[in-house]
Amino acid sequence: MKRYSVSTKKENLIHLNHFRIKNLEVGGEELKFITDKNNLEQMSKIIQLEFVDLTTKSLKLLLKRHLITIIGVLIIITTLISQSFSIRKITFTDPDTYNSEIIEYLEKYFDYIGPFGYLNKNLNEINFDLRSEFYHYEWIGVRRKGAILYIDIKEIKNEPIEEDKTPGSIYAKDSGIVKRYHVESGFVLVQEEVYVEKGSILISGTITHYDNSIENIRAKGYVIAEVLKYHDITVPKEKVEIVRTGKMESKKVYSLFSKGINKLETSFSDFEIEEGEIKTIGFLKIQKQYFYEIREVKTIYSEEEAISYAKSTVIKEFRKNKVNQFEKIIFNNLVRIEFDGTYYRIRLIVKTYQNIAEFIPLIN
Repeated sequence: MKRYSVSTKKENLIHLNHFRIKNLEVGGEELKFITDKNNLEQMSKIIQLEFVDLTTKSLKLLLKRHLITIIGVLIIITTLISQSFSIRKITFTDPDTYNSEIIEYLEKYFDYIGPFGYLNKNLNEINFDLRSEFYHYEWIGVRRKGAILYIDIKEIKNEPIEEDKTPGSIYAKDSGIVKRYHVESGFVLVQEEVYVEKGSILISGTITHYDNSIENIRAKGYVIAEVLKYHDITVPKEKVEIVRTGKMESKKVYSLFSKGINKLETSFSDFEIEEGEIKTIGFLKIQKQYFYEIREVKTIYSEEEAISYAKSTVIKEFRKNKVNQFEKIIFNNLVRIEFDGTYYRIRLIVKTYQNIAEFIPLIN
């Protein structure tokens, strides 16, 4: 309960008999004492008083004496709260799956206040966008643990290709200006800054030796060229598709003598199943299954969104086919757009540095 330091005229002493007061002091023509809020309100109705709120006074005095300490404590508390909501580090669960493009892509989901970074979307939305952008992975998703954002990636594992010794040469699958090349085997027929037509031979697998004998080998290498092409893309005004939300659950299926012995359940109402690797221990078979949550998404494109979508399809296709570190998109620009009420018909002009080398086996 609040306490008040009260002062009044000495002649008002007779009126204080019925009130609860303490520490009464008489000095000259003035009385001083301490009372609580209820008694103060009752006294104020019959006599004139001057008073000071001792609680407020004590707080002010405390603030004045310990202001720097209090500010420091508040800063520490604020920092700790900020750290609990901020992301301090982004890391890949498997270091072998590191991809700088994913780090750059995630930057748009962060807002920064000083040194602290905060997510501006929830993890479900971010996972959905990641699955759409980096669709060439079998699985990609992010999860948060404390102040660390973990990136989980499951790559499509292909069986290693056995060394193919089929003889043949490398031809140009697109026309372009050669910027660089590398030959592992074969006879090089290109030069830098020289234009080559689609279908031109770049690296020959036919080798003529000093004794004029001819040997046919498998040409190997790459040729990076500057390629300028038109891309015609049709985008529907309205599109409905079934997509994965970014959520995944993995379960193990146990079978004994080819008969299932456990019941699989998932928390998803709509999902797709993919089967994983199988392990066999005697008559027991263990197989991993992956449940991917799906949902129906309806998209209505504006003209600007249709252009953006068309450009993104070009980027995705380029990324999917990229095999060399020197490959990149120089520009991806709109030439024209037409709309018939149902479809946008878009033409883009795209300049790239890309590997135009295509192996074609020798036909005997």
